[in-house]
This record gives sequence, structure tokens and C-alpha cells, in this order.
Amino acid sequence: MKNIVVHRVRSATSWVLSQPAVGRFRENHPKVTAFLANRFNTKLFVGLPLTLVIVALVINMMLLTNLTESVMESEWVVVVDEQFTSFLYNMRQEWLSKLLYAVTTLGDQIAVFIIGGVVSAVLLARKKWVALFAFWLPLAGTGLSVRYGKTFISRERPADVAYYAVEHFSFPSGHSTTAIVLFGMIAFLLYRHFHKPWLRKLSVALAVILTLLVCFSRIYLGVHYLSDVLAGLLLGGAWLLVGISVMEVLLYRRRRRWRRTNI
Repeated sequence: MKNIVVHRVRSATSWVLSQPAVGRFRENHPKVTAFLANRFNTKLFVGLPLTLVIVALVINMMLLTNLTESVMESEWVVVVDEQFTSFLYNMRQEWLSKLLYAVTTLGDQIAVFIIGGVVSAVLLARKKWVALFAFWLPLAGTGLSVRYGKTFISRERPADVAYYAVEHFSFPSGHSTTAIVLFGMIAFLLYRHFHKPWLRKLSVALAVILTLLVCFSRIYLGVHYLSDVLAGLLLGGAWLLVGISVMEVLLYRRRRRWRRTNI
């Protein structure tokens, strides 16, 4: 699939560059042409991948903004949230509640520091300074953005359905945001470490499953609305893209400096 996409991108790029008008533009504006060409370079992360990441971040922020405005202003979002929460509450089973209560702790601050501490210890032992910085940067950003986001929106949590008492405001879901960043960054680090395809796929699959379980547990246990969790996924997804991009860009710059000093 990846090779097909790359082939089509290259074919489309070649067709565009072969057009006469593009040729004249390239002759008249060589610096601009070089900059645009680098944005579609499929061999470097700072090329097409980074361009796609920026596009994804813009779309992500647009969706998050629209969802936030809908929560604050649209009645239909509130109605959907309350109906979905009531449906899960009426279907609630004690054994499943206990199981998901254990799952939801994976998004707690204590769990983040424990899991993050283990990851940090491994990275420190391997002297992976860039990876260590890229791992904690989105987690720190997540904590700050969730904290101030909750204060700004000031949305109350679901009433009379919570499986356990929770303080603070509801929107966005901090557990959901943290889960996608924490497990997403771990999966990314493992993906770069492993070379066997099945191990890479397993890392990504486990991260997706754990994230979705934590997200579902927040709604099932009645401590968050559906829109809270969706907002958390969007916000966490943005920070995950930031973490991945920062690591790849820093590694690219380090490799380029190393090549220059060894010429």
C-alpha cells in the first residue's frame, strides 16, 4: 500500500513538473521551486511526510474547534451525549464496570509516570536523548492543554451516572488525550526499533486497542460524555503528531550535521 501511494505521488509530481507553465515558473523562481520541491520529497521525513503531517494538524485543529463550539452552543450535541450516556448506563454490568475501571487507570497520572519512567529508563540506558525529549514533550503539552481546556470550557461531568467520584471539569477527556499520546509514542518508538513487519504491526495494534479501551471506559463508567472523548482523541492526536515530527526533524538535522562534519 505504501509503495503504491509513493508511486502515485511521484507520477503525479512528474506530470505536474512536465507542464510548460510549471517549467517557466521554475526558471523564473528557482528558490521558490526548490522549496516546493522539497515539500514533496518522498525520501525524507522533512519532505512529503512532514507536509502531510502539517495538513493533518490543520484538519485536526479545525475539527477540534468545530466540536468545541458545538459542545458550547449546539443543543443536538448535548442531546446525543446524554442519550448515549444513558444507554450505556442502562446496559452497565458490574463485572464489566470493574474490568473497565482497571483499564481506565492506564490513563491516570500515576500510570503515566510509571510507564513513562520505564520508557525513560530504557531510552537513557541506550542514550536516546532525542527520543527521550520527543517522548515527554507531547505528554507535557497534553497535560497543560487539557488543564487549561477544562478550565476554559468548564463543562460539568455527567450527572448521577458516574461509577466513581471524579473531580474537575469534563471537556476534554484527559484520560483519552493521554492514552493516545502515551501509547502512540511508545508504538512509534517500537516501530522505529523493530525491523520485522509483524512486530511493527503488533506495536501499532496494541496501542490502538489500549487507547480505544481507555476511551470507551471513560464513557461506560459515566465520567465523560462521548464528545469529551472525541475531543480528547483529536487533541491527543495533534500532540502525537507533534511528538513524532519533532523527533524525526531533530534526527534528520543531527544526521545532516554529522555528514557535513565528516566530508
